[in-house]
Amino acid sequence: MKGVSGTIGGQLTFRQIGGKTFVSKYQRPPSVAATEKKVAVQTKFGAATAYGRRVVRDPGLKALYQAVVKGGQRAFNIAVIDAMQAPVVQSIQTENYYGHIGDPIIVHATDDFKVAAVVVSVYNQAGVLIEEGKAILQENEEKNWLYIASQENTGYSGSKINAVATDLPGNLASFSLELS
Repeated sequence: MKGVSGTIGGQLTFRQIGGKTFVSKYQRPPSVAATEKKVAVQTKFGAATAYGRRVVRDPGLKALYQAVVKGGQRAFNIAVIDAMQAPVVQSIQTENYYGHIGDPIIVHATDDFKVAAVVVSVYNQAGVLIEEGKAILQENEEKNWLYIASQENTGYSGSKINAVATDLPGNLASFSLELS
């Protein structure tokens, strides 16, 4: 059966994956309409597989994912898994932020593969955006992103800091903190 693919007699389906033949029970089309939740999952999975295909066509991205492949996985598999999971912004550290230019804000953000960028926004007590910019991944760190304040924030108590992390597939996660 080597190299065979397709369905035989409405009973078995043969697939070729990574040069190996896999056999599974034939799955008939569903007899009931899909729920909104199922459609949402199918849409997300479709977008994830499209991302996986883009990754294998891009030598640079493919190399990043290929570097973590284990067992029978491929770069495509890792990319699809990455696209299915958004990053997480775990916390924002503001112990040394006093509303002055040059004050640091540390964002802890993680992803199942890699956080690509973190953007920090600072709003005053009235909710008006004071400043916004990209944080920089700290050397020898996997999850600490540093943002240096570039605008004066007088009366910073009551201000809100928002951090948005993005992973390579473009998934977003945000976290907000109100200063007391």
